[in-house]
Amino acid sequence: MPADKTVGDEQKTGARRFSLPTRNRPEEVEEQDDEVVEERGITAGKGRATPSRRKQEEAEEDEGNLVTRNVGGLREYFEGVRSELDKVIWPTREEAQRLTIIVLVTLIAASLILGAISLFFTELFRIGLGSPIILLAVMLIAIVGGLVFMRVSSRRSSY
Repeated sequence: MPADKTVGDEQKTGARRFSLPTRNRPEEVEEQDDEVVEERGITAGKGRATPSRRKQEEAEEDEGNLVTRNVGGLREYFEGVRSELDKVIWPTREEAQRLTIIVLVTLIAASLILGAISLFFTELFRIGLGSPIILLAVMLIAIVGGLVFMRVSSRRSSY
């Protein structure tokens, strides 16, 4: 990147330009940094590296003995649970009743349908064991019906 580009050019191109402090005297670098900071709206640097969170967490874990660390961990866990429960929007009494009714009706309908299917196949196999020709005919009808259904559904999806 050419050295004659200015901050205004950086904003046009979206690129950032960093000046090397070894080329200028320290007073000039500070003045330039202040100008760039004011123009770009970025806070000035601290002049030191920020410690990583991992090192901060390791330092906190080393404090205290085994019992105090475990008790502190449990306390922190329950505080987190409590804060999450405070964020929950609980349903009103009417909503809870309505949703309970929906669940119960769905449960009863599904159990009746599954019970009917089970009863149908139980009776089919009971009859089929007595007369295998009926069982083979029902199986053949089911296979043909499945193939027809697959053919029709694949034809619809190709459009």
